[in-house]
Amino acid sequence: MSTSPSAPSAPSAGSNPSSDLPSPPTIIASPPVRHFPTPLIPHLTQSILISEPDLRADNLPLETWASSTILASQLHLLPVSFPDPSPAIIPILELGAGTGLVGIAAAGVYGQDVVLTDLEPIVPGLEGNVGLNLGWLEGVNREETGKEEGKGVEGVEVSAGVLDWTAPETCTVGDRAYRASETKAHVILAADTLYSEEHPVLLSRTVGMWLARDARARFIMGTALRVAYLEELRELWERLEGLGLICVKEGKGMAEEKDFDDERLVEWSVWRWRDLQGEDGR
Repeated sequence: MSTSPSAPSAPSAGSNPSSDLPSPPTIIASPPVRHFPTPLIPHLTQSILISEPDLRADNLPLETWASSTILASQLHLLPVSFPDPSPAIIPILELGAGTGLVGIAAAGVYGQDVVLTDLEPIVPGLEGNVGLNLGWLEGVNREETGKEEGKGVEGVEVSAGVLDWTAPETCTVGDRAYRASETKAHVILAADTLYSEEHPVLLSRTVGMWLARDARARFIMGTALRVAYLEELRELWERLEGLGLICVKEGKGMAEEKDFDDERLVEWSVWRWRDLQGEDGR
């Protein structure tokens, strides 16, 4: 015998029907996006978008420091010759990338793929900033020699991964692991990477492990001239020279007071292998 569908049960006395409704979603405010006008070529400036979410590593917050702005704005005046594409070469590798400003700028200046690296807690912030700039990065003309016929020439790839200076043999980007024994970087960038007495040893060792043995390879760094870490900066120079590198160009820049209230004086320098000399004598 068929039965009619039963009616829904009435709420019991004292119950609150609204308690079964889903709670409204928690709205988390996104961090503001900062704009950093950066020259890519002498007469073309690109506004690089940078967000600084609440992430920390080494007890420091994720923040864009003066060194990054000075080095990013200097890159278009520092020409670099790149080799033919090779799976064994990372064109540009940034160490201690922080918000990724310098590496993202380098992708636009040099028209080359870039790997941004930092400690694991910082990588989501790097990935977010790559995403913010994807629109203009996809329009960058890729500078390639020996380009395969029919291969697109627009768009550079900027990726983010983990490279821990205390264990620098491996750089992990997504599910891919680069090993320094098999892969080298043609250009290594580092901005504001001296804020501990351990850093001269760690940074120089990492550079020595990853920089390609090529006369055209370069290590380019920018460092805020903090009184508290001038000895560490001198030590870093000594250790880089001990690796067999030589400084071929250096200078200083002052960050805008409206953007940074202290530590605005920045020294930048360009290094190559001393025993390898390019055809132009550099």
